[in-house]
This record gives sequence, C-alpha cells and structure tokens, in this order.
Amino acid sequence: MQYHAIICRYGRTHSWGCFYYCIMNFDLIAKHYNWIEKIIFRSDLEKVRRMNLALVKNAKSILLLGDGDGRFLEQVSLMGTDAFIVSVDSSAKMIDLAKRKLKKSSLNVEFNCTKIEDFQPIDNFKPDLIIAHFFLDCFTHDEVKLIIDRVSGWAAANAKFVISDFLLTKNASFNRIYQKMLTKIMIRFFRLFCGISTRFLPNIPKIMTTQGWNCLSQESLKSEFINSWVWQIEGYAKRP
Repeated sequence: MQYHAIICRYGRTHSWGCFYYCIMNFDLIAKHYNWIEKIIFRSDLEKVRRMNLALVKNAKSILLLGDGDGRFLEQVSLMGTDAFIVSVDSSAKMIDLAKRKLKKSSLNVEFNCTKIEDFQPIDNFKPDLIIAHFFLDCFTHDEVKLIIDRVSGWAAANAKFVISDFLLTKNASFNRIYQKMLTKIMIRFFRLFCGISTRFLPNIPKIMTTQGWNCLSQESLKSEFINSWVWQIEGYAKRP
C-alpha cells in the first residue's frame, strides 16, 4: 500500500461556536463498530456504501469523510483506482483499523486524523469526488451546513458528492415510528460513547438543496430510511 504519514491535528474550535460540544471521537467503540452495525442493520449499510462505488474508478482525487474502520476503502482497493485519496477521520483507532485492512493494497491514501473543522487540504488538492458514508448524521443541521460550505470550497468544478445516510420516511406509518425509535436510541448511544453533537437526524436533502447542490440520483433501502445520494456541485451558489 502506498500511503502518506498519518497527519494528526487536534486544535481548538475556531469560529464554529459550539461545534463538538465535547470532542467527538469513536476510539472507544472502534473495534466493536462492525458487529454493532451488523446486529442492528445486518448487511444493509454495506449495501448502501457500495451503491455508487463505481464512481471511484475514474476519479482523480477523492475526499473521504469519516470512513471509520476502512471497510469502504477495502472495497475501493478491490475494485481499483488511480485516484489520490484523502481520508479524514477524528479517530486514531479507526484509522489504525483502516490501515490494517489496506496493508497489501496499492491505493494512494493520505490519512488525516483530525476533526473536519480543523482539516486543511493542501493547496492543489481539488477533489472531483467527495464521499461521506454515515458521517453527517453525527452533526446538527447547522453543523452539516458548515461542513458542506467548507467542502464545497475545496471541490473541483462539477465535482460529485456521494452521501450515504438516514432519512425518516415522510408519511405517517409504522415504518416512521420504528425509524424514529431506532434513531433516538442510536443517537443517545453515540452521544454517550462517542460525543456526537446532534440530537436529531439532519435533513440531508434539504441542506444540500438549499446549499445549491443538485441531486443526480438516489437509491434507498428500508422504505427510504437508508439512502445513497449522488449530488453535483454544478451551480453551487457560493462558489467564486
């Protein structure tokens, strides 16, 4: 595997107000995350992560947000890509697990152990593909808007943004009741053990649309509770 030194940065919160009411970190559950996920969702989240995997094949530069233990990078390695990949995650233990999975891989990956609001890419890094699998649901609505704002400023023209995440079913139904109960339990768990800041699921489509992104496709499981969207930066209102 070709990889760059792990870059670790833990600085103060800047103009992000109460972003991370405590330091969000998944170190405590890193080794257990896989089996916890499978008990609750079986293979559903893995299926959703792979829904738009083919997009990495022809990408030149990829920004990967909160990949965790490296299961997605492992799938990328099996498919193959010549892209330069920058992976940002605040958990050193998750990054260590990812590196172990990629030990025999030829992927060109730079791991950054830092919070997203502290991350600063190198000047010439303009990702044409951005990927966030079950990452944005750790943040509040306003925090997600700030993240999208920052990421948009780094992206190449016409970049694509793949987001996999949860969204409550719109219509009142048993599915929606179950989804609300499950997300409430999950959020409480991750607030307790990982320090995530959100109390409710952010509405990803609403945020992306208001930030000027265009939805190219959406694939879903479980009555549109688990989703994979592809967004394009073309027309992003705040780009210079």
